Amino acid sequence: MLLIKALGGICVISACGVWGLKASRSLERRREQLKDLRMAMNFLEKEITYMHTPLSLALARTAYYSEAPISFLFELSSRYLSEKKGLTGGEAWSKGISFMRKHADLKEKDIALLKTAAQQLGMSDASEQKKYFALLQEQLKILEERALQEADKGQKIWSYGGFVLGFTVVLLLL
Repeated sequence: MLLIKALGGICVISACGVWGLKASRSLERRREQLKDLRMAMNFLEKEITYMHTPLSLALARTAYYSEAPISFLFELSSRYLSEKKGLTGGEAWSKGISFMRKHADLKEKDIALLKTAAQQLGMSDASEQKKYFALLQEQLKILEERALQEADKGQKIWSYGGFVLGFTVVLLLL
């Protein structure tokens, strides 16, 4: 009987600990994804403003050089535009965001910032696009810095908090 209680306690502590570690890792992944997104937007800006690449091809190239799950946004947006079903760049971008959101650790405010790009993407000349991309990248940089601060604060809390919660549950059950 004591062996079963001990094994149960170990399972509870382990489960809570893994949950805390997973939440801690999510904070770090968000920061990495914001950085990847900023770099991808920089690449997309260069493709559009300097190379004058058509939007669907620029999105496909950006997807190729991006890391998952950020590449999902560009890949899917490019695919929707390439199918020529009458979607605008903004509509394709919105569909790409919806898919990427399921696989990314981005917060709602990060997604809201990306949705603002839908209104501008492919709707103006290259010089206006360049200005908008510069603004967007600056906003992503700010979000990235905030995510780094949140990760520094929250990682230890989540890591240790999961195990402490597990110990607390076990003590309450004894």
